Amino acid sequence: MAVVILGLVSSLLYGVSDFFGAVGSRTRPAAEIAFGALVVSGVTILPAFALVDSAWSWRAVVFGALAGASAGLGVLLLYAALALGPVGFVSPVVALMCAVLPALWAFATGEAIGGWGLAALAAIVVGGVLIGLEPDAGLRPSTRTVLLTVVTGVVYAAYFVFMDATPTDSGAVPLLSDSVAAAVAAGAVVLVGCRRGRRPGRAGRREVLLTIAAGVTQGVATVLLVIALHLPGLAIVSALSALYPVTTVGLAIAVLHERLRARHAIGLLIAVAGVAGLALARG
Repeated sequence: MAVVILGLVSSLLYGVSDFFGAVGSRTRPAAEIAFGALVVSGVTILPAFALVDSAWSWRAVVFGALAGASAGLGVLLLYAALALGPVGFVSPVVALMCAVLPALWAFATGEAIGGWGLAALAAIVVGGVLIGLEPDAGLRPSTRTVLLTVVTGVVYAAYFVFMDATPTDSGAVPLLSDSVAAAVAAGAVVLVGCRRGRRPGRAGRREVLLTIAAGVTQGVATVLLVIALHLPGLAIVSALSALYPVTTVGLAIAVLHERLRARHAIGLLIAVAGVAGLALARG
């Protein structure tokens, strides 16, 4: 039950973080917002060293850094895709890919699954197809948005696999190497942009606050996620990650006044049902 609770709270907090990042990326470059959020996130996780025992090892550092590089690139791509919108398409599809791909990896490497688990995965895929086929003109994504969304899903899925490979006794060590690698990856993109002449003006108070909010919620979510990944059940954690659109899309509806058509809503409900079924089947 602990892994389910940790995975669920982490997922919902990631959804809040992504919403803040998406809003900030509409008036500032996505790379800049992502870099700032990752730096704040890194500072936020430092107290974790005082809360959990942490054993240093090359495996914890290397796989944590690989996870961080995936996270850094994933945040850049996600913020860019969310900025293009619609949030109601990008957020659920990325979440579904994050649920299915690590779960398939876990099953391929020996993690058992029964009939109910397979049925739950099928429901997630069906829900994703319904979301992707949403025909409403206000929610029709561009080709660029679709490509960014798919690549983002693959990159984020790799994060789960790399972080799950860190030793169970490594505690906060992977979090530190994760944060450093993610910030370096995002910072490199920002630096390249500056050298190419894309130097945006000074960020306003609203954009700074959005970046800080995105970073803090991301940091707390990451701590909970890593604790969950050090417990048995990669498939459970990755499946629960697909629930983050509940907060991202919910905030988009409440704050940005995006609207969802029936097919989109049904697809999301089926996907969420599949995620819940997978968690129960594996729990």
